[in-house]
Amino acid sequence: MKNIRLISLNLFLVSAVVLCFEIIATRISSVIFVNDYAFMILSLAILGLSCGSIFAYYRLNTSDKDKLIPVLRNIQLGLAGSLGVFIVAVTSFSFITNHLVYFFLLVIPFFLAGLFYAKVFETYAAESFTVYAADLAGAAIGSVAAILAISALGPVNGVLLLAALIICSALSLVGSKWPKAAVTGLFVLAIAGGGWIIFSGHNTFMDRIPIGDFPEKDFHHTYPDQFTQSIITDSRWSVYGRADLVEYSHQNVVRHLFVDGAAGTQMLRFNGNLSEQDPVLSNLLLESSSFIPYVLLKPEEKDNMLVIGPGGGKEVLGGLVTGVRQITGVEINPDFVEIVKDQRAFNGGIYTDFPNVEILVGEGRQYVKQKPQLFDVLVMALPSTQQLQSIDNYALSENFLLTVEAIRDYMDILTPEGQMIFTVHNPWELKRLIATAMTAFGERGVEPNELLNHMIIFETDYAPTVVIKKQPYSTQDLQGVMQTLSRLRENAPQVTYVPDQWRSLPNTTVNDFLQDIRTGRSGLQTVVENQQYDVTPVYDDSPYFYKIEPGIPEMFNKLFFAILAAGLLIIALPFMSISKKLVKSQKRYIQKVLLLFTAIGIGFMVIEITLFQKLVLYLGSPTISLSILLSSLLIGMGVGSLTGKKIYRDRIETRILVVSGLVVIAGVFVILLYPYLLEKLLIFDVIVRATTAFILLLPFGYLLGILFPSFIQLLEKAEMEEYVPWMYGVNGAMSVLGSVLAVMLSMIFGYTPAFLIGLGFYLLVLLLMFLKRDEG
Repeated sequence: MKNIRLISLNLFLVSAVVLCFEIIATRISSVIFVNDYAFMILSLAILGLSCGSIFAYYRLNTSDKDKLIPVLRNIQLGLAGSLGVFIVAVTSFSFITNHLVYFFLLVIPFFLAGLFYAKVFETYAAESFTVYAADLAGAAIGSVAAILAISALGPVNGVLLLAALIICSALSLVGSKWPKAAVTGLFVLAIAGGGWIIFSGHNTFMDRIPIGDFPEKDFHHTYPDQFTQSIITDSRWSVYGRADLVEYSHQNVVRHLFVDGAAGTQMLRFNGNLSEQDPVLSNLLLESSSFIPYVLLKPEEKDNMLVIGPGGGKEVLGGLVTGVRQITGVEINPDFVEIVKDQRAFNGGIYTDFPNVEILVGEGRQYVKQKPQLFDVLVMALPSTQQLQSIDNYALSENFLLTVEAIRDYMDILTPEGQMIFTVHNPWELKRLIATAMTAFGERGVEPNELLNHMIIFETDYAPTVVIKKQPYSTQDLQGVMQTLSRLRENAPQVTYVPDQWRSLPNTTVNDFLQDIRTGRSGLQTVVENQQYDVTPVYDDSPYFYKIEPGIPEMFNKLFFAILAAGLLIIALPFMSISKKLVKSQKRYIQKVLLLFTAIGIGFMVIEITLFQKLVLYLGSPTISLSILLSSLLIGMGVGSLTGKKIYRDRIETRILVVSGLVVIAGVFVILLYPYLLEKLLIFDVIVRATTAFILLLPFGYLLGILFPSFIQLLEKAEMEEYVPWMYGVNGAMSVLGSVLAVMLSMIFGYTPAFLIGLGFYLLVLLLMFLKRDEG
């Protein structure tokens, strides 16, 4: 009993550290690499858990509980060392930006964790429900601790603290052969080191994590001049990424804010005096396609403006200098808001010194869904980080800002004369946005060719802008627009599309697209399908606005088949080696158990990732959604693991049959009923909504937590505990496969169908147990 308690405590700590490290590694990877590389590296690195389990199956044949203790201790010490080596390499050596080197260093901690898990579950198969509960409880704590660690310590100190915790855990397994004084001294040193790290906060003796030199990293390419020096003067970490304020050696007019080295947003020098504007500032604004629509606003259209994602404040400043009477900004990244406020001396206090400006920290779409008031103007400029946002490695919250449902929500908060101003990155994104808007307006009875009378476009190679009015432009409106544009200086962005001016419009790629829609020779769907890039309308259930390739991106196809091949090897090679010594009935039994572990590995990850994305819309923050989802599911699963053994205590297969059926039924309720309930709760505070979501997901988590230890019981019942490491490796590999599959399915079908497909794997478990049930 003493051993199982000690082992459970160590398993708890290892699980907490590993999941916490996984989330922190996501943030680190997002700074160094672009989305595709980071997603691929992390997915393959997490596969290290399975590789460690398979290695344990072949090489660590330690089933004696007393002999296991020093093995687990050494594994933990190795895990602590690998975390230290990883973070030192990340901050100290330039070669870390090589994806192969980075992957090698990242996979080692997961490999060692896989060794640890495999040996614990094998040796304590009879207590599988207890150890699995410890595993889940640790993971639940780790998911929350990661958010706290990143915010309070930053990734560097966060990883160092994890290493210190693992050292303390390992020392608890030191036997009597170690001198007591030495063990006590090491323990005190580890505790002292951890305390020093906590006290230091974000201050670290190590260098800053480097930003990889990729074309998508704006930090390196905003001023691609070898004589211009970019200087990071303020750097802050949060779960949204690393926010850097950058100044430049050749000018002090524009500063940039970056998230993970990308998604640059400008902060302009402003003296705070609206009546005496700096000519340099005026020229900069007039060179921006996103600013010209403000100049076109009529006095009655300037009562109030909503800016979603104001970033460095350029759009807010544009509204101020053009006389908008009330400006509300909703920014998801709190670090951006605080940095802009701290830079009051440079930016004129645009977030602090103007009573008609209110900046809120929150998710823009969530704010709009609460329908706080009506606005004359809604502005959104370059709403994308295209960086990893969370544990699932592919949570781009900004994608929900540019869907059909989002456009509908925006129309609902516009005054009758209201208009939306969108600035995107390039012409193909502009086409997709127009197609999405046409679909949204179509649901309100406006045909695609009719929406052409609602738009004005400034098409540029970078940052094109479209203005979409709620009502069509009148002849008088257009006359006023053209007169105002004619008075602008020559180097101001030129309008490339206005209604009813087809003969004088320039020949551009977007105008060709609009002309095809105008002629009506084919429907909108046919027009978008004939485009070189994917410009199909985007919906909340599949919000991949920035997915440029039609269908599934090639990277995901390659990654999927690579992980599938690895998973098949993990299944096939051990099976071929043991099949020679098994009788036919034993082979069939192993095959059934393999299918069970495979099914819940894939199914659970598909369910988890799709649920996470669905929750973002209702809770308004990826951070809150991640915390609620993981803590609720993992706590529920932990309780299920602790108590689930009592369900049909001596009839394991009946228990699996019943519980898998209940998982399918509960899952249908979760995906179909819960969104409706959460939608009704949008009028309440986020605490009420988060608490409700947490409570609603607990029963589902409870059911999910019963199956894994029940499968281990099947092996123990058949006296096949030696195969537990193998099965753990299979389950881990299939979980990684499931995470990639979830993204691919949601791209093709949407999150709701993907979730139901995930439930289908639990239905497969039910069918397997029904067809091959064994009550003996």
